Amino acid sequence: MTCISDLPYEIVLSGVTPSESEKYIKQNSDETFYVPGGYKLLGVVLRGGHEIPVGVKDSDLLFQYVKPCSGLFVLRIRNEPDEVKRLRSDKTVKTKK
Repeated sequence: MTCISDLPYEIVLSGVTPSESEKYIKQNSDETFYVPGGYKLLGVVLRGGHEIPVGVKDSDLLFQYVKPCSGLFVLRIRNEPDEVKRLRSDKTVKTKK
């Protein structure tokens, strides 16, 4: 398992609610995927509800991340085409119109 601190992430929002983070991700992505709680994105376990939004803009990822005792963040990790491809082909991942 990878630690989020090992990845080159950028914090785009902090201290937001799940609905605020979902709205931001949807508005700033070309595609939005919904992964189950416990899903590993780049080796990092995503915590939260049963549908966690992950956005794709070009080859960048936008996703909500819960840091215990610190709250909910929206993070961006740039240039991850292999992870985008994996998201698109993963049968456990949902998309919504």
